[in-house]
Amino acid sequence: MSAAPAIPISTVPRRTRLSSTDRRQQLIAHAIDLFSQRGFSGTRTKDIAAACGVSEGILFRHFATKEDLYRAILESHVNEAGSHEWMLEMKRCSAARDDAGLILSLVTHIIHSFRRDAAFHRLMLYAWLEGHSLAGMMEQQLGMPIYAFLRKYVVLRQREGAFRAGDPGTLVMALFSPALQFALNKYIFAAPWVQAEDEPAAADFARVLLAGIEAKKKKK
Repeated sequence: MSAAPAIPISTVPRRTRLSSTDRRQQLIAHAIDLFSQRGFSGTRTKDIAAACGVSEGILFRHFATKEDLYRAILESHVNEAGSHEWMLEMKRCSAARDDAGLILSLVTHIIHSFRRDAAFHRLMLYAWLEGHSLAGMMEQQLGMPIYAFLRKYVVLRQREGAFRAGDPGTLVMALFSPALQFALNKYIFAAPWVQAEDEPAAADFARVLLAGIEAKKKKK
């Protein structure tokens, strides 16, 4: 029996080796996917590594600790969601006293964030329910700065007579809530009764919220 012809070395498929940056992004993406499906208590670092086809040691080469991985997940979301640009837009609206523009920017960003990255928001639900450290990171890096900015603006507009009287913190929560509830039902819970398209819904929310928070004009 004659020997099988040798396969030229150049034709043997080689396994593509990812760059350090691409591997890091791959690990983050799989971590988000697994955490959003199983929660933090149901996901091990070895599960994340296995999903990427690498050893757990490779994962810890990119993220020395679990906290480093969690910070990277949050940073990735902030960058992809355009959070910095969004804050600049709201600050421009604030400086111009553009109440309608600021509220529309707020509700639009909330809805678009859920549409663009539902897995991250499912992950955050697990983080809050499980008392995970990522919830605290999120609150410190995004939640409290945005809340503080909006509360300061509400107080300012109340002093200027543009917004109705009331607890500023409560009014800020009222501005957040409709868009957040809409996005949760549509993109996390897939509620069948949520049929509205995002942009018209955001415009409706902004219009109703502005009407609700504006100070009533005195009749002449």
